[in-house]
Amino acid sequence: MAVAPWHRDFPEWGVMEPILFKGPLAHGYERGRRLPDDAVDSWMRAARRNVPPGHAEPVLDLGAGTGRFSAALALTFGVPVTAVEPSADMRAVIPRPVDARVHLVGGRAEAIPCRDGLFQAVWASQVAHHIVDFDACAAELRRVLRPGGRVLLRGGFHDEDRPPPLHHWFPGLRRLAGEGSSALAALSDALDRVGLREQCHEVIPQVSAASLADLLSQVELRARSPLRRLSDQEFADGLGRLRAAVAAENEPRPVVDQVDLVVFG
Repeated sequence: MAVAPWHRDFPEWGVMEPILFKGPLAHGYERGRRLPDDAVDSWMRAARRNVPPGHAEPVLDLGAGTGRFSAALALTFGVPVTAVEPSADMRAVIPRPVDARVHLVGGRAEAIPCRDGLFQAVWASQVAHHIVDFDACAAELRRVLRPGGRVLLRGGFHDEDRPPPLHHWFPGLRRLAGEGSSALAALSDALDRVGLREQCHEVIPQVSAASLADLLSQVELRARSPLRRLSDQEFADGLGRLRAAVAAENEPRPVVDQVDLVVFG
């Protein structure tokens, strides 16, 4: 069984109700991880060009969180979307109304509550580093995909050579930087064993905030799980540095992340 080594520190991620995504983190997630509409649109264009056209099967939004991509997927592909999210607290704060084609259910990557061969594509945003058992996840993805279907992984699969902007103000995040690429490697190996192989790997510039002030308003909520893993002192020090940068920002500019999309099929 290929089990993520970093879950030794966070065993709660392995159960049906992830403690990490309960309470304040769940309630702040929608505001703290929001993306501009243009950014969501750019991700949907990338999804569309990486899924073979002409199929009417549903799409799976795996680890849907607060559903920030679920309605966009339904609109992009014109099909029903099953949004699977393990945290009841996260599911409870999904903004209403939701697109009528979006069906929200509890479940996790290692136990997807859907029938065999149902989906033409699986969208999994910021999910890879939360997987506990990569082999079980790969087997489930193979099971629920139709022949020729695609798995689209969105996330930060980079090391120190491509640090996210937040690392500038929160240097403690650098010690977590390798986890994304390690998760991608482990999941890629597991997917290969079930016959799902990498088709492409794109790096997509993403406007994550309209300005440093906008970024600060998101970060203050501490809704990003890596920020929760910093000590309170590290987080407070980082906020101080970011607030100083906001005060010095004479001409607000968008904050751009370099985010990966890796496609398997």
